[in-house]
Amino acid sequence: MKFAYSSGQRVLDGYILKRGIGRGGFGEVYYAVSDGGKEVALKLVQGNNLDIELRGMAQCLNLKHPNLLTLYDLRTDSQRDHWVLMEYIAGEPLSVVLNRHPRGLPPDLARQWFLALGRAIGYLHDHGIVHRDLKPANIFLENGQIKVGDYGLCKFISSSQRTAQTQSVGTVHYMAPEISTGNYNKQVDIYAAGVVLYEMLTGRVPFDGESAGEILMKHLTSPPDLSKVPAEYAAIVGKALAKNPAHRFASMAEMVRAVEAVGADARPAAARQGPSPAPGKPPVRPELLPTVVPAVSWRGLTGELCGSLSLAAVLAGLFSILWMRVGAIGDLTEIGTGFFLTVAACWAVLVPAKFWNQRKGDAGLRRASMLVLGLLLGLGALWLDGWTFDPQDLWAGVSHDSAGSGIPVLAGYWSYFGLGFFALRWWKMADRYRPQRFSFAPILAAGFWALILLTVWPFAERPIPWGAVALVATAVIVQLVSPWEPRPRTAAKPCRLRYA
Repeated sequence: MKFAYSSGQRVLDGYILKRGIGRGGFGEVYYAVSDGGKEVALKLVQGNNLDIELRGMAQCLNLKHPNLLTLYDLRTDSQRDHWVLMEYIAGEPLSVVLNRHPRGLPPDLARQWFLALGRAIGYLHDHGIVHRDLKPANIFLENGQIKVGDYGLCKFISSSQRTAQTQSVGTVHYMAPEISTGNYNKQVDIYAAGVVLYEMLTGRVPFDGESAGEILMKHLTSPPDLSKVPAEYAAIVGKALAKNPAHRFASMAEMVRAVEAVGADARPAAARQGPSPAPGKPPVRPELLPTVVPAVSWRGLTGELCGSLSLAAVLAGLFSILWMRVGAIGDLTEIGTGFFLTVAACWAVLVPAKFWNQRKGDAGLRRASMLVLGLLLGLGALWLDGWTFDPQDLWAGVSHDSAGSGIPVLAGYWSYFGLGFFALRWWKMADRYRPQRFSFAPILAAGFWALILLTVWPFAERPIPWGAVALVATAVIVQLVSPWEPRPRTAAKPCRLRYA
C-alpha cells in the first residue's frame, strides 16, 4: 500500500511520521511520534464534503469515554491539508480477532466485546452523534481495553478485512435498510451493532453476496438466519436486525441491558450488587467462582446414614445368600460369618464417610483412620472365627493351624483388614457428588487388593477367603446405598479479552 507521505516527514509541527497504517475513501492514517515521544495517529482528511466532516469531528473533540478512541485536536499543515490528531492503538481490530475464530467467539467473550462497544455507541448517541460506520474493523482491543474508533469521520471507511469485495462493500455488510433512503439516525447504529453481534456469535455476517447491490437487497428483504445464533441471544439479534426501525431497540442502552441480562442469573448476587470500582482504577478481573454445594442438616445426615446402614445390612444378607448358592456352601455358620463381616465392613466405611462428605481433609489422616477401623474389623473377624478373648489363642491359633505359617493369628487378621482398608480411599465410594452413581473401578481395585493380601498372608482357612469376599461386597454395597447427586456445575471463568 503506497501512501502520500513517507516515514520521517514532519507534516505538522512537533510530530514525525513513522509509517502509514491505513487508507480509506476519506483519507489516510499514519502512525506518528511527537517530539516528546508521545505515540499518536494522524489522519489526513480528504473528500468532497470536507467542511461537513470537519464540523462532525469538531463535535467529538471533547468526548471522553473509556471505550472511545480519543480525538486530541484538528490541525492544518502548510499545504492547507486537514489532519485529525488522535489516540494511537497498537492492538488488534475485532475483524482480525474474528479471522482467528471462523466459527465465532465464545459467547462470554462476544458478550464482553458487545457491552463495551454498546456503551461507547450509547455515549455517542447521548451526545447527539451517530457513528454510521460501526463494523469490526473500527473496534479495537489493546491491553484488555476495547475502543471504538472512526466515530468522528461519519462516513470514513478504514481498510476492510473483506478483500473479496470493493471498499464500499466492506461497509455495506453493516448498513441498515433505511440508509438506502438517506435516513441516518441512531437506529442505523443499533442495526449495525446487531450485525456485529451476529458476526461475533457465528463467525459470519447475516447477509452476504457477490455484489453490493445483492447485499443491500438482502438487507431490505431477507430475514436473518438466527438458527446459528445461541438461543439466549436469538431474540436480541432478531430485534436489532428488524427491517422496520420502529421494531428495534429504542436505544443502544436498552440493547446493552438486554445483553447484560443474558447469563446474569448465573452470577452470584453479591457479584451483581457489589460496589463499582473507583474511577481511575483498573477493573478487577473475575476469578473462578467456587462450586455452590447445597447444605445438608445434621438431622438429614443422620437420617440418610440410618437408611444407608439398614439397606447395607439387607444387601449384605442378599449377597451372602447369593454367595451360598453360587459357592454351594451349606454351612450356615460360614454364611453367618460372611454376613456379619460384610455388614461390619460396610458400616465401617459408611459412618466416617458420611461426616467426611464434602469436607476438606487430609487424605493421609483419613487413610490412617481407615487403617484403625480395619484393625478393629480384623479383631471382629477373629472373634467371628472363634476367638474366646484368650490372649494365648492369638499366638497359638484359634480353631485352625495358623501358627504353622509362622504368622501370629492376630497379626494375620490385622494385616489383612488393616491394609485392605488403608490401601483404598473407601470414603470416595460414598461421596454424594462422586462422578458416577455406580462404578466398577472401585470394585476391581478392592478385588485386586483382596487377592494381593490373600497371597501375602496365605491362610487357607475360611476367615481370609471370607475377608476377600467382604472387601469386594463392601465396594459394591457402599456405592448402592450411598446417596448420589450430580455435582453442581462450577461457574466458568469468563474469557479474558486480553487473549481474544
